[in-house]
Amino acid sequence: MDQIRLTGIRAAGRHGVLDFEYERAQTFVVDATLSLDLAPAGHSDTLDDTVDYGAIAKGIVAIIEGEHVDLIERLAARIADMILRYPAVQRTQVTVHKPNAPIVVPFDDVSVTVERSRETARPETTDTHHAVIAIGGNQGDVVSTLRDAVRCIDGLASTQVTGISPLYRTDAWGMPAGTPDFYNAVVSVNTRLSAPELLAGLQRIEASHGRVRTDHWTSRTLDLDIIDFDGTVSDDPDLTLPHPRAWQRAFVLGPWLALDPDAELVGDHAGSVAQLLFESSDREHISELAEDWMVADGTDPSSVAASHGREPASQQGGGDQRQLESPVRSRRAVISMDSPSTDAERQFRKAIVSIDGIPGNQVEGISPLYHVSQLDGKPDNMAAVMQISTRMGAPELIAVLGSIEVSVGGGLDLDLVDMEGVVCDEPNCKVPWPTAGSRAAVLAPWLDMDPDARLGKDPVSFLLAMAPDASRVGLLTDNWIIGDTL
Repeated sequence: MDQIRLTGIRAAGRHGVLDFEYERAQTFVVDATLSLDLAPAGHSDTLDDTVDYGAIAKGIVAIIEGEHVDLIERLAARIADMILRYPAVQRTQVTVHKPNAPIVVPFDDVSVTVERSRETARPETTDTHHAVIAIGGNQGDVVSTLRDAVRCIDGLASTQVTGISPLYRTDAWGMPAGTPDFYNAVVSVNTRLSAPELLAGLQRIEASHGRVRTDHWTSRTLDLDIIDFDGTVSDDPDLTLPHPRAWQRAFVLGPWLALDPDAELVGDHAGSVAQLLFESSDREHISELAEDWMVADGTDPSSVAASHGREPASQQGGGDQRQLESPVRSRRAVISMDSPSTDAERQFRKAIVSIDGIPGNQVEGISPLYHVSQLDGKPDNMAAVMQISTRMGAPELIAVLGSIEVSVGGGLDLDLVDMEGVVCDEPNCKVPWPTAGSRAAVLAPWLDMDPDARLGKDPVSFLLAMAPDASRVGLLTDNWIIGDTL
């Protein structure tokens, strides 16, 4: 039997029997061998005659990052069952490694290997479904949130985003004066999930981005709705298909038509999406913003800020703050993140999204996640470092970081460690950060992110070797940012 091997797939998950393993993620590594007949694909050179190992890899990551299990034996079994849902795979061998297992003696690795065949697998549906999902929101850093929501949808088990519409702005008509405009788009997906499973996944994504479900037409951070699922018509109150109000919503029909000019809506209001959009009463209240909005700088962030009643960040802050550099030039800046919270990873992700969403900012690098042991009886910390390019001045950026700390809460500490070409020693603006050169909690993740990094004239590698707390920091995971963003 021919084989496809996937080796060293890494993701962070909360699995284990100890209390802290329920709260803090650690790295799991998976190797999977797929046994199948590759002769048809060898002749046809067609993906349909083999298996999409990229989709399987995403499925493995989704299981690791998903529901808690106590035993890695169970984790391995769940991954094997998922792989055998692909019809071409006849047999699979899955090894789950837990390199940071809580063992009190020196060790290199702990792993569990399971072998499963199609005859022993649990019966599961193997049908691939096509779904259309509407996404939108009008609170917070909306464009960044929508971008991340698309990535999260693509990260759902056995799900692949196949199309993304342009981004639209929708007037908040019929709502109280001053209500921020909405931003909307539509994505299409292929998925092996059932419609209820897909809905549950979307609701988890909404919740992770701070969505609280109240009325149908209110402000929200993120709204994800299944508009169509295989052209199914269903009156199930938990999931009505197609979406009962899609036929009259221009902010759904417009992006959907842009994504698929031949789209058709089924059900009681069946018809071409083009005709339904023409007949909709709110079609004058939507406008296309950008086709390339999934690229971080594809949408002019200043227009997004203005639409939400905010000044661009380069105009915020006290008037007595001294600009140390031109606001036009982009500069590299390094920001450290530190928190004792058991929810630190979510805090860090939320901070990253907030920083990236500020006009003039662009995230360029994110370090692995580190654990920092405390020796004074205080809770251990989590730490990471990010690098951005920014057009903000140092005082401005420091003030914004303080605002983000307050909004996220939970003891989050954000410090501007270094900014290209800037030296400042004022009470509210100290750059480089005075203690950064002796703090391994800053230096270790920074060095992982940029092996050539320097703080002033000193290589970060040298500073880390001399740091008094170097023995108290340890790498947790290098792909933590892939998880739930908020």
